[in-house]
Amino acid sequence: MKNKLFTIVILLSFFITSCSDDILDKEPLAAISTSNAYVTAEDAVKALTAAYYPLTGNNWCCGNYGNGGYMHWVLGNVASDDTEKGGESGSDQLYAQQISLFNIPSDNDATRFAWENQYIGVHRANLVLDNVSDIDMDEDLKNRILAEAKFLRAWYYFNLVKTFGDVPLVVEADLESYDLTRTPKQEVYDQIIKDLVEASQVLPEATEYSSNDRGRATKGAALAYLGKVYLYLDNFTEAEEYFGQVIDSNVYSLDPDYLGMFLREGENSPEHIFQVQFLNDQGAEPVNNQLNTVFSSRAMNGWGFNLPTQDFVDAFEEGDPRLEQTVYKNGDVMPGGVIADVGNSTTGYMNKKYYVPDYERIGGSLQAGRDDIYMRLGKVLLWYAEAANEIGKTEAALEALNAVRARARNGNASVLPDITVTDKDELRKIIWHEQRVEFGQEFERFFELVRQDRAAEVLHAYAEEYDTSKGAGFREGVNEIFPIPQTEINLSDGTLTQNPGY
Repeated sequence: MKNKLFTIVILLSFFITSCSDDILDKEPLAAISTSNAYVTAEDAVKALTAAYYPLTGNNWCCGNYGNGGYMHWVLGNVASDDTEKGGESGSDQLYAQQISLFNIPSDNDATRFAWENQYIGVHRANLVLDNVSDIDMDEDLKNRILAEAKFLRAWYYFNLVKTFGDVPLVVEADLESYDLTRTPKQEVYDQIIKDLVEASQVLPEATEYSSNDRGRATKGAALAYLGKVYLYLDNFTEAEEYFGQVIDSNVYSLDPDYLGMFLREGENSPEHIFQVQFLNDQGAEPVNNQLNTVFSSRAMNGWGFNLPTQDFVDAFEEGDPRLEQTVYKNGDVMPGGVIADVGNSTTGYMNKKYYVPDYERIGGSLQAGRDDIYMRLGKVLLWYAEAANEIGKTEAALEALNAVRARARNGNASVLPDITVTDKDELRKIIWHEQRVEFGQEFERFFELVRQDRAAEVLHAYAEEYDTSKGAGFREGVNEIFPIPQTEINLSDGTLTQNPGY
């Protein structure tokens, strides 16, 4: 796994400099005349870039499209035992507090943002798929654009189905989600798999893109998400197969600098498989990643949200370097030499993976053009290890698990020894633990607990251990998914139904 340095990034410069206002507007996008909007290859590229843009919606309460995007940090982190909401008080960004306590009304903003943002992405991908096929243009470029749109539609739908369960399956641009009934989630997963398989058969490897096109969906990204989808379906045979293809491709390798791959200097990490790249904070209106400010200490010009819990900190083995690379506390020396001050953090910790050193700031802004990294080889290896263990490939599971631990120990033989356990049940627990610390603060934890069928057990234990209401309100059989936004139910005149318990 020693390879060239490539990463999957989103070329937002195309969006900013090329996309017409018509394409960027929210609905009714379907009203755009296809005879005017989809004529040339340039039109196809503009439409595809617009379909990528909702990926950047992982920001804040009033970000792109007038909402906060998918809200990964709330649904993946704050809902779990890894992170407290933070902020000035419980009412500061109330939607996140409601998620943390599992006292979630149907008008919760985080779930509304998630639904709206992902369906905007679906709609724009559908516009590409419905209209680009008829454009007279280079066939290879056309096929790649269509494959990228299929990948994006699958990505948006994967977020939707794991968040809401049954959701309307919209595969035509002239339809809206509120025009349809909810589709059984297995049918949605079938469409996700179909899109990803077809995309993987056309998309180039990351190494086959020119530097000008780096940032697009790749074969490796499609295969990695196929593995993840099958893992969520408990189909460990298929998950092991697709994750294995990514590993065996030798396109990606573990970055020896764990923290470095989350900083600006690590944006071309050999480990990155799929990420959203923001522009480099240049010009009068830079495209910033607002989470850098959201997650930073109030004492260090941030807003103090997404606070790592003591339970998360205690999960690390003694001497694990990833602890200091994932969180920081008062007195820590930060990248660039600043002494950390966590301000009013109620847990005493802040998220280090989104910390912006002084040397990365432009005009003093914390909102650097730093990337959101969604898929990387460290995740693939540990998910592969889990799948391999489940189907009896114990040695392969141990090899992948120990590769991640070896990178983490970084040559220090006194910490993180290789795992030699071969009992399936015991090894499963070890792999789950390794996933928690390796993926820490990367928006995976809650959904991992749900797919492992232990969200209620873990969250109730957390509430009891720390005598807190966080996690105590989790209702098994209800809170594994979130409420359908009431606004969407109203738009549908009741055609869309609510999830049980909400």
